[in-house]
Amino acid sequence: MKNFFTSIFRPIIYIFLGLSLVFACQKINPFEDVELTVNTDIYQAPILIHFLDANVDATKLPENISVSISGPGKNLIFDDLGGKNYTAAGNVLSLVLDKDAKPTETNPVEFTVSVTAPGYVSTSQTISITDPTKSLEFTVPLTNVAATPEGTAAKTETLSLTTGQTLTVPATADKPEVATITIAPGTQVKDESGNVIPSNTVNAQIVQYGTGSEESLNSFPGSFTPENVTLQTGASTAGTFVSAGFVAIDMEAGGKKVKSFTKPIDVNVGINTELFNPETDQKVKEGDQIPTWSFESSTGEWKEEGMATVVKGSDGKLSATFKASHLSYWNIDWFYYLPRCRPSFALKVTSNLLTNVVSSNYYAKVYWAPANSNNFQYVYQAYGFNAKNGELNQYIGLYTPNGSRVRIDVYAYSNNAKIGTTGIFNPCANTQTPITINAPTPPTPIVVDVDFTAKCQNKSVNIKPSAWVGLYDPSGRSYYERYISGYMRSGKATIVVYEGREYTFGAYYGGKYYSGKVTFNKTGSKIVTSTGTGITGTTSYNTSTGRVQVVASYVTNDCK
Repeated sequence: MKNFFTSIFRPIIYIFLGLSLVFACQKINPFEDVELTVNTDIYQAPILIHFLDANVDATKLPENISVSISGPGKNLIFDDLGGKNYTAAGNVLSLVLDKDAKPTETNPVEFTVSVTAPGYVSTSQTISITDPTKSLEFTVPLTNVAATPEGTAAKTETLSLTTGQTLTVPATADKPEVATITIAPGTQVKDESGNVIPSNTVNAQIVQYGTGSEESLNSFPGSFTPENVTLQTGASTAGTFVSAGFVAIDMEAGGKKVKSFTKPIDVNVGINTELFNPETDQKVKEGDQIPTWSFESSTGEWKEEGMATVVKGSDGKLSATFKASHLSYWNIDWFYYLPRCRPSFALKVTSNLLTNVVSSNYYAKVYWAPANSNNFQYVYQAYGFNAKNGELNQYIGLYTPNGSRVRIDVYAYSNNAKIGTTGIFNPCANTQTPITINAPTPPTPIVVDVDFTAKCQNKSVNIKPSAWVGLYDPSGRSYYERYISGYMRSGKATIVVYEGREYTFGAYYGGKYYSGKVTFNKTGSKIVTSTGTGITGTTSYNTSTGRVQVVASYVTNDCK
């Protein structure tokens, strides 16, 4: 999945529950005698990254995730303890920005999060911070080789280096294109250091991503608007990709990871019959030339490699062919760059929904086209959209060429029906774009204002904590609909939930996850922590505003 926008400023939907809490001048123990270092917002731009299975039908989340941070701004990024131990709590990673950093839209802090997990294709996400006061939330889909998302397929075989061999990813019902790699006889393979690996065979794996499925496109590594691209001229730039297809190729020989070859391998990637060439504004045809790009997942860098030629097979189907001298993601893409802008715009909502809504129940799909083209490419799904009448949904995107054209459609998760669409607009114009929403009537929501305090029994100290927290609604059909998350600042948060439902709440801190259950009602809210004791609170309902006020606290003997 992967992504047109790197930042979506959702409405504040964020919960209380002191739980695990952030930073370093006091220590409290929210659950089970775990000591947590607490402070009051000495860091900036709290960031929460969700690592998800790219297959929307997956019943499990990625596990045993390993991450690393690279890029020009890496020295300014810390874990939520203020260190460099980047540990995911389950499928979630919490980061913060150095307290002295001063990012702006013209001088952002940029860094790359690289991720690996057993059974998944490695990938990365480049993040750009332009406002140190904002909390940021991202999703990074990972491809499970054993259960690929729609429009994607994988194949693994042991190939002979002595005689040469071809590995084919066959067509499937949701991916009609075929991909092949061919190793020439006598090819030798090399490791990361360029040393030849003494082996007559190689274990090869290809994951092919088609362009006819949004689920497949969501798996695109990094972003369709990358900020770290090296051209064949050696120049570095940012811009926008229009993909004709991409593959992830991995090999292992003699127990070592293969990086390159003594003879380039031949790669052939099928082309979707409905794909348009943005340079001609016509469907792709035999003889078209499409640039090829390799991706280094450990740094988030795209590198221009050469050209692929579109050929027609005996079956009449089109494919792009090229030679690859090393292994990585290989992307067949048209690339648009300079002059460019960093879009900052908003969608102004006119809606039949006149009361507060649960934003996680709606989502937006973003489509992009170059100037003077009407052939829009799906580039991103934005999770969380405030569909209430009069709301302003704000977006800041990555660099995109001036004159680009964008359309945004909004959907309801309840039935995946489209409930609104914008006109075509220029994202570089920095304007408000109107959108009319006609949505199914949802259950009645309830707005909860939370004031949380951690009270130190052995000292005259009260802590107003800050932490990433989340609510899970088990009645949701997917991870995105079930999950509400956000950052609680100095003990204060406002959430919009459904009355009477039992939510699982959680907090992320220091590579750990803490959880309990809560049910919100107008007459009273029931709170049960993971140990059954600990958090206490009172609730009150304001009939004139229709809001519930929760004042909650936790008493600890462990304030150091």
